[in-house]
Amino acid sequence: MTSTNLLGRITTTVLLGLALGASQAAAKDLRYATGFAPNSTGAKAQEASAAYAKEISKGDLDIRVYPQSLLSFTEMSGGVRDNIADMGMVLFPYFPAEFPNSTMVSEMTMLFSQHDTGDRGGLAWTGALIEYITLNCPACIDEMTAQNQVFTSSSSTEYMMMCMKKVETAADMRGVRIRAPGAHWTRWANSVGATSVSVPQNEIFEGLSQGILDCSLSGAAELLDLSLVDAVKYIIRDVPGGGFGGTGLMNVNLDVWTSLTPEQRTELLRVGAHGSAYGSWNYRVNNLAALEAAEKKGIEIVAPAQDFLKATRDFTNADLKSIAKTYAEKYGLKDTDQAVQKMSELFEKWVGLVASIDSAEAYQELLWNEAYSKINVETYGM
Repeated sequence: MTSTNLLGRITTTVLLGLALGASQAAAKDLRYATGFAPNSTGAKAQEASAAYAKEISKGDLDIRVYPQSLLSFTEMSGGVRDNIADMGMVLFPYFPAEFPNSTMVSEMTMLFSQHDTGDRGGLAWTGALIEYITLNCPACIDEMTAQNQVFTSSSSTEYMMMCMKKVETAADMRGVRIRAPGAHWTRWANSVGATSVSVPQNEIFEGLSQGILDCSLSGAAELLDLSLVDAVKYIIRDVPGGGFGGTGLMNVNLDVWTSLTPEQRTELLRVGAHGSAYGSWNYRVNNLAALEAAEKKGIEIVAPAQDFLKATRDFTNADLKSIAKTYAEKYGLKDTDQAVQKMSELFEKWVGLVASIDSAEAYQELLWNEAYSKINVETYGM
């Protein structure tokens, strides 16, 4: 063998070794934190997304899910910012000073009651919020960046009242102690004479059982996820309406995001679309199953009286008009009227888009086509 051929073979071997090493170095092991309990609807959806990530990346993205262990919901934003977790489920209403633009629009979910959303309000809201933040709200992206985070996905579901006492009229709400997991619901509670009580999600059962709470605003799936089916006596539908609409389902630490290749960022957005679709879809399915289980358990499903519905509609109409002004004054936000108008338009658009969706897979494809495919991974979040 000539020296030239030998040198060529050595060079080829070295280059192949360097390429293999670079490929191996590019593989990412990522820690995902959620405040949901193990085996809950939310945790199961993220476990499924972790498996999906491994599949589509051929093992290049290996996500380990930490349900209710690595970080609680109240610790989540700081934990993702400081890279205690690489990714986490950040609830914007828990951190309004850090995410005022995102939190403002999250308080608009009572729009559900102004459209014929049925059991698809959460699906429409998820799509609208993702499209709004990623493609229409530079201020939202900037506030994520300030917290060393990148928004990639969301999830939402309808909320209803779960009570220990029968609440049927507006007058029945006077003096009721209710867990209201959002400022807009606190304002509604105050408007009908109730008192908002702050209770962490994992303490709702205890709060209801021990008389700390008379009612909780929760998704129906939590009847089974949190065993509330063994505590509550009444479920009140249609009031106050809306859902929890301020979820950064998979906020990614910005340093981690920038360390990814464009291909890996695209894969992570596909995982975000998967988590958003399956999380919201599974909540819809599990909500219906939980309500059926509640009825079999003997829990009374209460239809609110007309005066209660009217009082709630009147509050909703007035509150939606005041949100923009409130956030402009409290947090110094700009163009809040336009932001509220844009989110309203997007929600109406998505109500139509999700009306005929018949599976999580179809919903994931819809989310990708309408929003995710339009994100520039070379610059997004950076």
